[in-house]
Amino acid sequence: MSRTFPSPHDTVSLSAEEIEGAVEALLSANVPDESKERFLLDLHERAETAAELAGFARVLLDRSVKPLLDRDAGGGLLELCGTGGDKAGFLNISTAAMFVAAGAGARVIKHGNRAFTSRCGSADVLEAMGVDVHLDPSRVGEVLDKAGCVFMLASDFHPTVATVAPMRRRLGAQGKMTVFNLLGPLLNPALPDYQLTGIYRAAMLPLYAEAMRLLGRRRAWAVHGEGISEGEGLDELSVTGSTRIVEISRELPGSRELLLDPRDLGLDIVTETSSLLGGDATANARRILAILGGEEKGAARDMILLNASAALHLAGIGSSHRMALEIARESIDTGAAFRALELLRES
Repeated sequence: MSRTFPSPHDTVSLSAEEIEGAVEALLSANVPDESKERFLLDLHERAETAAELAGFARVLLDRSVKPLLDRDAGGGLLELCGTGGDKAGFLNISTAAMFVAAGAGARVIKHGNRAFTSRCGSADVLEAMGVDVHLDPSRVGEVLDKAGCVFMLASDFHPTVATVAPMRRRLGAQGKMTVFNLLGPLLNPALPDYQLTGIYRAAMLPLYAEAMRLLGRRRAWAVHGEGISEGEGLDELSVTGSTRIVEISRELPGSRELLLDPRDLGLDIVTETSSLLGGDATANARRILAILGGEEKGAARDMILLNASAALHLAGIGSSHRMALEIARESIDTGAAFRALELLRES
């Protein structure tokens, strides 16, 4: 391994200075890819700590392009996203849910990218729905105020991180995960107040929740949904089983664990996944438009409502999760969710 990188095996958690140096090396064209890959794989094999996740996020956020927006223009900023990596191949649930949440009155500032571990990423499906995903940072607040939601393409707001994208894709094609598979949801340069993040591995929930706490989130859920088969799991709230949740908030001294059964909210458990599966960007866009337009009912709509309602509940919209679910359902039924999409397309 290059001496540029600290050894993840030499310490329990890398220091802030070591993380700063590691990021400099990862982004340097003068450091061989072999050394970069070895460091990232060793770090992930050892398992990143919450402090390391937050530390890498801070360093990369310092290098990000900052959006222009008025944080005091309304309620707090809300982000809902997943880490990816669950290999379930489902429809873009959190992307669709952002319009439902926006239609219900939340201020959703979603940060995402094109596909790395799936056929269709958030940017891919939004583009297929007619949204211009390349937004000038000076217009972020303007678009948010108009549509109730805005999308920031990660590669535009993190141009330095884009330099490691080829290496990420290469490792991903080999089925190898690194810290970059976890960092995405922590790198929103708008620094959201509320965050719903799906995690592809249940064991990482406490770690990820703590990282969000260290980054100053007002209230956040790290969630992992149960799949149909044993050992399967989803990086979002699930209608195929229960969802494990680790919550942090400024009102809690630490964190707390919850278990959510969709039946407790009046939603049915789905016993087969065909209706939840997604395809390419065009196919996913068509189905999301049908769901937001009230044309498609069923499991996919329920899963979108479940995730949107959790995000609304986190942001304080609705006196309970069940009430937030009714508000989310109304967002679709009244056309408010579809109108949020139309406003984003027009912006």
